Amino acid sequence: MSKRAIFVFGGVILFFVCFYIGFNFLGKEENTNNIIINTAEMRDKTNNEVKNEIVVEVSSNEEKTTPNTILVLKKFYKDCGHTISGTSTIPEDMVNLNEEEIKKSYSNWKVEKFSKEEIVLYKELESFCGEHYLLSEENDYISIYIVNEDGSTSLKEKGKISTEYLPEMDRISLRNGIMVYGTETLNKLLEDFES
Repeated sequence: MSKRAIFVFGGVILFFVCFYIGFNFLGKEENTNNIIINTAEMRDKTNNEVKNEIVVEVSSNEEKTTPNTILVLKKFYKDCGHTISGTSTIPEDMVNLNEEEIKKSYSNWKVEKFSKEEIVLYKELESFCGEHYLLSEENDYISIYIVNEDGSTSLKEKGKISTEYLPEMDRISLRNGIMVYGTETLNKLLEDFES
């Protein structure tokens, strides 16, 4: 083997060793949020001049949901003016999605808040919230009706509390129908009627 071939072969090996060391040890940046993509064409392979260099920044901190993300659903019912909220963990189909993917998948909801810890979705409905009750007197007993989302009523409970010993004002109110919002208020009113 001639000296020239040994010199060229050694130069090529030295080039690759230097390139490897430079790329793996000296070329890494501390900031892991940026990925640098170099597209280089060699104009002249002997002097290693770079013709083009394009830098593209990509955020690796894009927030996505996790299985531990809390989902809050807020529904505003226009017919009664109440907002009902419910909280749960997100379903499987919402895991590992970013805010834009959530907006696309749940287009009939408004995203009020988005983070990997919590998502708040909001929706307005042209109905009642389902937390309204109607109390009325029927055959000297109090009947309890649920006010449905469309405003109609459905019998929930009939005839456990007698109206026989109630004051006349309460009996008149019950004949006209007493609207009540919330189960807590309903239970308190029923306790008052029983005592």
